[in-house]
Amino acid sequence: MNSMWLYEIRRCGPSVLATPIAVAAAAGLVSPALGVDTTIQVIAGNTVALVAGLAAAAALGGEQMVELQLTVRTPYSLTVARRLALVLAATSCAVLLFSALASSAANAWTGTLLVGNTAFALALIGVATYMAAGHGSTAGASTMVVTVWLGKLLVLDNFVRAVPTQAAVLLTVAAPCVWLAVQRLMDSETQMHGAGG
Repeated sequence: MNSMWLYEIRRCGPSVLATPIAVAAAAGLVSPALGVDTTIQVIAGNTVALVAGLAAAAALGGEQMVELQLTVRTPYSLTVARRLALVLAATSCAVLLFSALASSAANAWTGTLLVGNTAFALALIGVATYMAAGHGSTAGASTMVVTVWLGKLLVLDNFVRAVPTQAAVLLTVAAPCVWLAVQRLMDSETQMHGAGG
C-alpha cells in the first residue's frame, strides 16, 4: 500500500474507518435473531448508513489548520477526496457485508438491501461532506447526519415505501450537498477567510 494512503488512514483514524464494517457485521449477525419484525430490521439496516455518515463527518472534519493545508503542494480538495474515498471504501464493504448477512433474515432480495442502504449511506455521506469539509464543523456534520437519518426513519419511511423511490429522494438530497462542498473546496480564498456559505 502506498505510504500516502497509509498516512490518510492514520489521519482519518483506523477506528473511524473500521466502525461501519464492525456495525454492519454486528447488525447482519443479529438480524436472524430479530425475527420478522420489519421495523427493527429496517432500523438495524439504517444504522449502517448512520455510522457511515458519522464516519465521514469524523474523517473529513476537525482539520485544525486549513490555512496550512492550502499552502502545500497537494491541494486541500485532493486531501478531502482521498479521505472521502477511504470512507466510501469502508462503507461499500459495510453495505455488502450487511446485505450478505441480513438478506435471508429480512426475507428480502439482496438487491433491495444493497440499493436502499447504499443510497441512504451516500446521502448521509453527502450531507457530512458538505458540513465537515465545506464548513469545517465536525459537530455540525454529525448533527445534520443524525437529523437526516431521523427524518428518513420518521418521515420518508412512512410516506414512501418503494425502495427505488426512496433511493431517488435520498440521492436528490446528496447531490446538491456534494456539489456545494466541491464549490466551497475549490474556493481557497473562502476557506482562508472562513466565510459561511
